[in-house]
Order: sequence, then C-alpha cells, then structure tokens
Amino acid sequence: MIPVWLQMVTALSAAAAAGTMGMALVPFLRMQGLCDLEKQKMSEDPEDTAEKELLHPTMGGLLLCFGIVFGLVLGVTLLHEFGSLDRTAADYRTQTTLLRTLLLHAGLLAAGGFAADLARVRGKMRYHVNVLLPLGAVFLLTLGLLLWQEGMTWTILLPAAVTAVCWQLIQTAEKGTDGMSITLGTVQFLIMTVILLKEKEAMPALLTLAGAGACMGCMIWGLHPAKCRLGSTGSYLLGSMIPLLCAVQGRWKLLALTMAVYAINALPLLKKGERLTLLERMERSGMAAWKRITILTCFAVFCGILAVVTG
Repeated sequence: MIPVWLQMVTALSAAAAAGTMGMALVPFLRMQGLCDLEKQKMSEDPEDTAEKELLHPTMGGLLLCFGIVFGLVLGVTLLHEFGSLDRTAADYRTQTTLLRTLLLHAGLLAAGGFAADLARVRGKMRYHVNVLLPLGAVFLLTLGLLLWQEGMTWTILLPAAVTAVCWQLIQTAEKGTDGMSITLGTVQFLIMTVILLKEKEAMPALLTLAGAGACMGCMIWGLHPAKCRLGSTGSYLLGSMIPLLCAVQGRWKLLALTMAVYAINALPLLKKGERLTLLERMERSGMAAWKRITILTCFAVFCGILAVVTG
C-alpha cells in the first residue's frame, strides 16, 4: 500500500513540475512561432458575430509529459526507499513490466503527436497522413511488448488494442475536445487511482497519480481562455494511458464508463447537417465556457463514482 503522504507528494510534485515548466515553455513556443492561428468570438453573446484572431501556442502536451515523468520518478524512488514492497514477488515484476510498457506506449504516441504538431504549425507536411497509421504502428509494438508478460494472450490484447484505438479516435474526433481533456483527464486519473489503490496495485497507481497531478498543473495554461493548447502531443498522451490500462487488465466496465463522456460529446457528429460536437453546440448556443466544462465534468464524476461503487 502506498502511504498517503507519498500519494500527495507524487501528485503535487507532478502538478508543480507541469505548472512551473509552462512558465518557460509557453513563451518559448510563442517565440518560435509554434502556434495555431484561431478565431475567437469577442463576447459570449450568440448574436455578436465579431471575432478576433489569436495565436495559441500548441504542443502543451509537453507539459503533461514532463509532469508525469517527474512525479512518477519521484514517487517510485520514494516508494522503493520507504515503502514495504517485496521486489522479488511475481506481482511486483508484473506491475513493473506493465508500467514500463504503458510509459513506452504513451511516450511513442506523444512523440507521434509532437511530430504532427510540428509539421502542422511549420506548414511543411506535404502529404496528409491518416491518423490510423501511426496509431496502428504504436499499438502493434505495444502488443508485442505486452505479450512478454505472463498471462497475456492475443485473446486479451486484441480487444484491448481495438478498444483503446476507438477511445483515441473518439476523444480526438473534433478540435473542441481539446478544451475539456485536461479537466476530464484529472477526474479519470483520480478515479482510476482509487480503484488501483483498493486492489493494492501500487506501481500503476503511481502512474495515475502522476497523471492527475500533471493535468492539474496544466490547468492554468489550458483552461479558458487557454494560454497553450494541448495539441496532438497532449491528446495522444491522454487518450492512450487509461484505456490501455483498463483494457489490458480486463476492466471493460470501467473503460466504458470513463469513455462515456467522450462518446456523448462526439455523438452529435453522427447527425446529418453541420457536424458539431456537443461541446461546440453548447458554445454556439452562447453557454459560458465554465458551464460547459462543469456539465461534462459532473457527468464524468458521476460515471466514475458508479464505477467505484459497483466495483
């Protein structure tokens, strides 16, 4: 079991690392011109169509990467130093292998997202690359690594990969999803942490704690009005960690409940006519940004509590 003080240190150190890193990264991205040109309404009034052009630094997902790595390294180090883990136990080796594989998988996706962001803002992408190609390549590599683990078979991993790909595509279906990813990511990581701690899975719990802390540290840079966008770097990272962890461990109900908020947000895209997510439709109706995020976050919390209570 992870001591409460160690849980707090892991999450808070990840938050501090991500938040303070933004003080250097955001000005650097703006100085280098690594920004997206976006149009933003001058007011919340739906009848007011006046817009202004803004440069939003992208690649904010680098803050998430830095925060997660910093918090996780510190947490694992302190757990080895002050915890009561049996490093010779088979369960510890399994958890460690899974943790390393998840980190590699998330890192590869974040690197792919960073390359896509860089190519887009620099305007040097000559050919359009289908998002399924890099996603498929990363998932195949992850599957091969997971197959080395005891008890892992293709019958477990293939459904896991398909489910995780679906999560990724739904979460990044529209650019509007970026605005809620950090807030919802915090909720989902914390819910996953509670479940992992109940089942005494220390190593994955440290990863989700660091993820929750990093998301909280990024909030000051990502909440409306955003000072830095997550970009594909952050979206790919957030969209890969929880679903693969849930699917590989057979937590299908938890995966469905945590993914429900993204599915509902993307559901209006199936309607004929103007293709807008639920978040974008709320924005078009003149709903304030904090109200939009609050509604979706409350729904995510409800789903998470349901998952914890029902086991």
